[in-house]
Amino acid sequence: MKWLMRILYTLALFTAWSVLAYFYVDHSLSSPKREHPVPIEIKRGISSTQIGEMLEEKGLIRNDWLFSTYAFITGKADGLQAGVYEIPPNLNVNGILNLITQGKTNVYTVTIPEGFTVDQIATVIDKKGYVSKEDFLQAVQRGTYHYAFLKDLPDNPKRKYRLEGYLFPTTYNIPKNAKAENVVNLMLGQFETRIKPEGVMGELKAKDLTLDKWITVASIVEREGQEKTELPRIAGVIYNRLDKDMRLQVDATIQYARGEQKERLSYDDLKLSSVYNTYKVKGLPPGAIANPGESAINAALFPEKHHYLYYVTKKDGSHEHYFAETFKQHRYYIKKSKTAQPNQHTQ
Repeated sequence: MKWLMRILYTLALFTAWSVLAYFYVDHSLSSPKREHPVPIEIKRGISSTQIGEMLEEKGLIRNDWLFSTYAFITGKADGLQAGVYEIPPNLNVNGILNLITQGKTNVYTVTIPEGFTVDQIATVIDKKGYVSKEDFLQAVQRGTYHYAFLKDLPDNPKRKYRLEGYLFPTTYNIPKNAKAENVVNLMLGQFETRIKPEGVMGELKAKDLTLDKWITVASIVEREGQEKTELPRIAGVIYNRLDKDMRLQVDATIQYARGEQKERLSYDDLKLSSVYNTYKVKGLPPGAIANPGESAINAALFPEKHHYLYYVTKKDGSHEHYFAETFKQHRYYIKKSKTAQPNQHTQ
């Protein structure tokens, strides 16, 4: 009889542990409760272990080890697709793995180049056929998003687009059933992840800059410079002119005000009546004129220290600029630029 009792006891103990293990695994595979979607970026070459650590850090899963183990057991660890995703609320581990491994089955890929405007981004999104340009622009202007950095955005009716400058340029994997607000939220989430605005508030305060002024300068730098190494120098010119209360006289701001790119601006264009026309209005425009990438954003925070007040594009195909401290020197470089031969790098 004792052996029967031992067997029953062992079975009961095994059942109890099995039930506990089931509930532990089931609980660990579920997602912590939250109300809002969270954007994540899966970088090329990243391991399932690293993804698990990132997901746990963002509060999307409960156990990173269990995530990587589950990904390995199910065979999904080898099917991870690089890109930016939006994780809906309460999506469990299996759902997250399905989202980031199914590639183009349930998502479409959109690449947003650095320096694209809201209008240009809306056009790219619209061409994919899942979110219309009209809905995207509506989401940019009137959507509700839960990021701390948005609280300090000025409520300026003269601003063309409220979120211009904050839709981070990169490659996105967007669920085909995502609404316009989800797409915008994904881009704002990347801005927060890559730029970490909360971490530079002290630096901005020391420079007497607001977040919005910083991003506005960065957007001008992005649109004015093509050679990455020159971006901090261009930023320095902008700050020097602001410090001297000079009009910025930036062509890119007029291009933005016009709403379409023109190969060469005329004198009539420089007279355009717009708050974005920095040939007529002193100071910065009321908001960003594009969505800058990291290089331009960093250049606007850490500009090159110099005494340049002017620059002009070299017409030699190098995409570089001549920089000048005086208007006389600037006029000389303008003349020199016009006589340069294409595809010949001028030293």
